[in-house]
Parts: sequence; structure tokens; C-alpha cells
Amino acid sequence: MRTTDDRRSQSPATRRNGTLQSCEPCRRSKQRCDHERPVCRRCTAKRITDKCFYHPAPMTRRRGSDQTGSNPSMAPSRRLTSQPTSNASSPGSGSLHGGRLYAPLEPPSALPGYMGSTSFTAVLAEHRNEIAFEQDENVESCPVLVVEPDRVQSGAEVLLFLYNLKDRRKLVDKFYLRSWNVVVPKMVVVAIMDSIDEIFGGFNTNDLMPQLQSLATQIFQNSSRALKTHQSMTIKEYCSSFTGRNFRWEALGNIFTLCGQQLVITPENDPAVTEGDDPGAKDRLLEQVTVASTICLNFCDQASAANEMLAYLQYNDVMLRTQLYGDSSYQAWRRLGDLTATIYAAGLHVDTETSDDCPFFLRQWRRCCFTSAFYMDKMMATFVGRPPLLNYRYCTLTPPLDLSDEALVEGGEALNQAISELDSAGWSTNGIRHRMSTGRIRFQLSVFRERTLEIALGCHEPRDLIQKCNEIREGVRAVWESTPDHLRYDRRARDDFHHGWLTLVYLYLNYLYTCFLLQRALIKHTNTGQESLCDISRQVLSIVNSITTMRNPMVDLDRHYSWIALTYGVPSSGVLLLELLHQSHKPGPHNVVLPRAELVRNLSVFISMLSWIARPGHGNYRTCKEAEKNLSRILDQVLDPQPVHPEMVHDVTSELSSFLNWSNYNSWDFSSEYFPLANGFAP
Repeated sequence: MRTTDDRRSQSPATRRNGTLQSCEPCRRSKQRCDHERPVCRRCTAKRITDKCFYHPAPMTRRRGSDQTGSNPSMAPSRRLTSQPTSNASSPGSGSLHGGRLYAPLEPPSALPGYMGSTSFTAVLAEHRNEIAFEQDENVESCPVLVVEPDRVQSGAEVLLFLYNLKDRRKLVDKFYLRSWNVVVPKMVVVAIMDSIDEIFGGFNTNDLMPQLQSLATQIFQNSSRALKTHQSMTIKEYCSSFTGRNFRWEALGNIFTLCGQQLVITPENDPAVTEGDDPGAKDRLLEQVTVASTICLNFCDQASAANEMLAYLQYNDVMLRTQLYGDSSYQAWRRLGDLTATIYAAGLHVDTETSDDCPFFLRQWRRCCFTSAFYMDKMMATFVGRPPLLNYRYCTLTPPLDLSDEALVEGGEALNQAISELDSAGWSTNGIRHRMSTGRIRFQLSVFRERTLEIALGCHEPRDLIQKCNEIREGVRAVWESTPDHLRYDRRARDDFHHGWLTLVYLYLNYLYTCFLLQRALIKHTNTGQESLCDISRQVLSIVNSITTMRNPMVDLDRHYSWIALTYGVPSSGVLLLELLHQSHKPGPHNVVLPRAELVRNLSVFISMLSWIARPGHGNYRTCKEAEKNLSRILDQVLDPQPVHPEMVHDVTSELSSFLNWSNYNSWDFSSEYFPLANGFAP
């Protein structure tokens, strides 16, 4: 915030006729303005500093969409859809709304966040107990933040949309009912929604917009301050720090992203999303929810406060964008970079048992947040063949304990009893799966995935390659063998399609695919191990195909199907097809013995799966269609081989292997008759 001297030092602007420019409240009330910047004395005396601003062109007429912004009876869809869903700005750059560039809301006295042992504060911080520091009383004071009216109006429009989103609780409840891999504890989300209902329930519906504007101003004020915690904090105190009178944009944004993820898989005829016979109601609502979450993220970027609530929001936003625009979406990748910055700035990548800035339950939740982001980073890095953004060498590799959220927040004897039922590795011994359970195994597998990516994506061949690959293979195998049986897909009956079984498939495929990547790296550098690679590929392809048996009951999970097919099915089928093609052009005997009839059947099933696994409009649709087309071409050559000269066999195999670069789907050629330019990815 600027001081009074700073404000007076600014020279007032002049209009074209040479007169000094007046602020908007004084100009509209036709009162004399003293032209002080950024707030005039008259507005300060009236206590309307939040409305005092100097419009650069006050007589310019606003667009029609802006003029309707103050009408609370108008449906919010027209206002929210007027902004593109990709309008996220980078932190510190401000945001553009209605032709006005907003400056960041971060005050100069904002806390810098986590600072490590090389920072300028490290020397004194490490000897804090030996030195008596004087506490500056002004450091903790929070000056009143002046929020521009246009920014307040934008926030009020987001709140109006939330006010009219009557089925928000139903959508969130359905999301938590079907999903195990959630990063925000449900009790936190329930506290946010209860607080929203309480605030909106106290509104006077006859005068809605001024109340929403006042609420938006308060939320801006709250979001510009650090989210403070302490060791003795209860769950009620923690939730109240970002709800009620302390509401923050991070909390509201999470509601939008969770609703969006549920809308993605909600059938178009669901009563929660239908408007009469309008077939496009769901898509419009999904667009509006996405825009609302983007605006909340922009507000958080301008405030520049790093905390776990912001990390939750960014994580859910990345999840939503991969489902909307595909797993190779640059939007999602860029947002993953923002999440990484928050993880580091908030210090979520380091963890100590003696930390006194938060209670035990929050420390476990922060671990869960970090491990979820760490897993997402490795999965996306693998999918697009790029270096991961979170480096395990700079992180505390401590997964959360396998405890329920209820036991964590209850504390006391109940928590001690739950901890006593854990084994030495932190796993629950009662066979019950908690939210933390899958996060633990995903994180432990992801550490070895990153070590594998160092070999697979590295620009230089590592020394002792075979030894390093063997060490990683033994490490990831040890992690999998230590996983409790109730979390292992390979130790359950194949027809055991219980609630959450797809999560167990994810975990097992994740483990197998790390072994797949290691084997590919060995073949690339040593040209040995083809038989082991084909064995792993056959196993992966069989599991991916088995998912089709649950096609009808799980039709709402099509977008998750496509991720499985592209991440695991395409690489494994590519290996097998190339080996079959190679053998069809070379007389035997061959080093790798393959069951040809079985493979042709499984490959045909998988290629057929790619034709329906993603529908038009889904983010992965184009990628699945391209994979189907090109795998079909190779299978046709396997089944009906054309005469090829012996000297051309190597060139054909090399060309096809280069084409099927499963480390980078963006390298595929999409310029075909399937995909005219007008049907490209959504911007």
C-alpha cells in the first residue's frame, strides 16, 4: 500500500481541455474533487475509498454486455461466457477485464513465502534462538486494500453466478461419491459450501448486486493476506480462516473446479444440467464454470498469496483442463507450472515432524497435497515426454500416513489409537482404504518414475546404465511388493468390479509402465531385452482391454478411458505391432516368440476401443482417432504383408518406430482427412 506522501507525489492527470481529471464519485455527484491520487480526500471522508478511481475515458459508453452487469435478475451465463476460458494471466502481470488492466493486489509488505537455506535470510534465521530480535509492530498490520470498482464488479458477477448455481452441492457430492483420488478433504469442501449457503441465505433478494459487491470487496481483502495457522488450531478454526467473514477466492474457486470435473462426466439428460429440451445446456454450464474458476485463479494470482488452498485450486484446475482439452493440452501444462510454483513458494515440498506452524491434521493434508501434485507432475511429464517440473532431489519424500480424515481431525485418543494400528511403514493394518491410501502408493511409485525419466528423457547416456536401471527396477518392485493386498489389482479377482476398482487398475498400470520405460531405455542403449519388453506390453494391453467389460456401467468415465488407452495402451500395442511387423518381413527363427493369434485378437480389440473411447468434443478425441488410424495401418500390414526387399525392412521398421513416438504425442501428424482445420483443439 502507498503512504499519504506517496499518494501526493503523484501528479494529477489532465483532460483534453486542460482541466484536472476528477474521480468518478465526485464527477457523477457533480462535486468538486481535490484530484488526490489514488484516493481523493472527499471519498476518504465519505468512507467510500473502494469506489474512488479515475476513469481514463469516463464518457465512453460501455459495451452492451457490461451495461447489463448490474442487473441481478439476468442469467449470469452471458457475462461469464463473454470471457475466453483461456484468459488466465501470469502472476504479477495483472488481468484484463472490460478493457481495463488491473495491477496486482499484492502489497509490498506481503510475506515472501518459503525461503530455503541459500536465501538472504538464512544465516540469521538459522541462529534465531541466539539473537534477540525486536518485533516490528507495523509489519503485522494489514492496511485496508483499495479495490477498483471494475474489479469488484467482476468479482460480484462470479458470486452472482455461484448464487444462481443451485445444484452446486449436488454436483460436488456426486464428485466425492465416485472419486477416490481427491486432493481436498471433503469436510473442508462441506465447510465452504455451508458457509456459502449461510451467507447467501442472509441476502436481501430485492437488492442483490450491492450485497454481492460488498462481499466481493471483502473477499479481495481477505485473499491479499497470508493464510495463518498454528499448532493448536482445530479443524473448525482452520475452516473459518477461509470461510465466513474470511472467505477467500481460493476456497470459492475450488467449488467451481469440483463442479466442473463432475459436469464433464454428467450425462446430458441429467436433471441437474438440463434446461427443458435444450441439448447444449450442459456444455454452456461447463463453460461458465470453467470461466468462473479461471477468474478466481486470476484473482489469486494478483493477490500472490501461496498456501495449500491455492494449491488445491490449481491441482483441480489442471485436472479439469486435461479433461476439457486433452492430456497434451498446453493450457494444462502451463497451469501445472503455476501449481509447481505454489508448491515451492508455500514450502509444501519440505516437511519436518517438529514443525510448529500447523496442527498434525494439516501437516498430513499438506503432505497429501504435495504428493498428489508430485504424482500429477510425473504422469503429465511422461505423457508428453517433457522433463518433470517438481524435482524429487529437492523434496522431502515423506508420504502422508494411511489415516482417515475423521481420525486426523478428531485428535486425542482416537488419533493415537488409529496411529497405533499402522505398521512400521505407515500403512493401515485394518484393510480399510482411505483417501490417503492411494496417494501414498502413487507417490512412492512416482519417485521411481522420475528416476526413470532421468534416463529416458536425459540428453546424455548415464554411466552404468544397466546398473542404474536394475536399481530402479528393484526399488519400484520393492515398493509394489510392500503395498497392502487390498490396494493391489494383481492380487484381486479379475471379476471383482467393486467401487473404486478403476483406481487399483491405475496403480498397477503405473507400476508396470515404469518397468516398460526402463526396458525401452535398455533396448535403446544396449539393444537387449526385447523379450521382456514384449512380455510387459502383452500384460499391459490385456489389462487395458479388460476395462472394456465395464463399458456400459462406466460410460460416464469415457474421458478417463481415453487417458488409460493413450498412456498405456498405445505404447504397449505399438511395441507388439512393430515386433509382429518385423517378424512378418524376416524369416524365422526369431529371438522373441509371440503368440500371434492372441496378439492379433487383443490388438484388434484395442484399436476398435480407440474408435469409441473418446467422443467428438472430448479433449483426447483427435489423438485417439489418429492413434486408431495409424495403428490400423500397421495391423493391416501385419495381416496382409506386402513384398518388401530385405534391405528395406530396417528402413520400414525405423520409420514406423519413429512415427509411434509414444514419449511425445504432440509429434504425431494430425494433418489428415480425419481432422479439418476448423475442428482443432479448443483455444
